[in-house]
Amino acid sequence: MWPSISEVVLACYISFAVRAERYVPENGSLLADVNTLPLTYDIAGSQSAAVNAQGSFWSSSYIHGSNNRDYFVISHAAIVPLPFGNSVYRASMLDITSPAALYESFETFSNVSTLFSDNGDFSAQYPDYFFGAANPGSSATNLRTWSTVPDVRFDLNFDFSSQVLLNGGLGTFPGAFNTTVKEWSVPACKTRGWLIANGTNVTVNADKSLTWYDRQWGGAPANWTWFQLHIHSPQPGQPDIPFSIWTYGDATTGVLGFATVRGPVGATQGVIPVKSLKPSSRTYISPSSNVVYPLDWVLELSDGTNLAISSVRPKQELVGANGAFPAYEGYVAVSGVLAGKQKAVGYGMAEIVPP
Repeated sequence: MWPSISEVVLACYISFAVRAERYVPENGSLLADVNTLPLTYDIAGSQSAAVNAQGSFWSSSYIHGSNNRDYFVISHAAIVPLPFGNSVYRASMLDITSPAALYESFETFSNVSTLFSDNGDFSAQYPDYFFGAANPGSSATNLRTWSTVPDVRFDLNFDFSSQVLLNGGLGTFPGAFNTTVKEWSVPACKTRGWLIANGTNVTVNADKSLTWYDRQWGGAPANWTWFQLHIHSPQPGQPDIPFSIWTYGDATTGVLGFATVRGPVGATQGVIPVKSLKPSSRTYISPSSNVVYPLDWVLELSDGTNLAISSVRPKQELVGANGAFPAYEGYVAVSGVLAGKQKAVGYGMAEIVPP
């Protein structure tokens, strides 16, 4: 049933695993051209204690280093209903240039019950990890995240220099158990800092690096596959076209989902139904959680977009001790067609949260 799709996707995987990408940060404003939308919450306010929205604070950084290698760094802090503590913080680091050369991660549970400081700033503080406002009052303009956990050491600082992407078109969509998911993203933040890769201190090239920041609270689907994709603009030197794609469902409902795409700065917030999502037979079986994760997909949207998406390295799971709270957070390569006519080439990540 799958030979043709698997062969196409696997070919993409083999060719893209070593492809050099270009990461173009944006030079814009977070809230450009959204002030007339009927939003149900204050975007900037959701970064402070004033709105009382704890939830999830998440970043993925695509870094071109001073050693002419590319890296992928995930940082995530969240208040979640866990039996292991009040909050979780976790991070990972991948060498994109040679995926087999470096992948490290950690996931830690804590009794810390708030991710805001006394002055109201976003501030997830732990002994060996931080994610929050880079300076007092900068929660909605400039963030910093660092880790001193062995093998996952970094210190990154990024500005909200990219226009917001509102998931679902207005930043809300239905979640499980009659909840409402609230989510907004900043696709291409200017990024500075450093990381340590295999013992080498690497400085971030700010002109050739970017961070996608994602803020979510209020709920979530029961389980999901989410893609964050950056499709290269056909105009050289221009920022990528960002997609946030949610898919979920079960054997009864079938695949449900939608893609939110943000056009160039000052342009549209579009929502496109997911028509189908077909995984290949290539999988990763986690020895920690025993979850079987697909590694390739063919994604079809209702506007004729058809994308082959492939993880560049099987092992890219964030998971706690004894297999707790697992999620696949993998760097992917992308190729295909946009809207049935435009060639699509890009990169991004796949997040899989099992039931």
